[in-house]
Amino acid sequence: MKKLFIIGAAALGTVVSAFPFRTSCGKVLMVNQEGIQGMSYGEVINTLKLMNGAACGTTNVSVTVYNH
Repeated sequence: MKKLFIIGAAALGTVVSAFPFRTSCGKVLMVNQEGIQGMSYGEVINTLKLMNGAACGTTNVSVTVYNH
């Protein structure tokens, strides 16, 4: 039972650590927070623009980040 609880907590932690990013063409990408941890705000914006370009074929977009 203890092992199941630990595995479940680890799986939940993995799911919670991702957030959705909706691209300019409507695709939703899940972004892993561990991948952007330690980046400045500007670096995160540039990374999201690159992800948008890879998913939609365009990098000429503005990115709005809502934090709460």
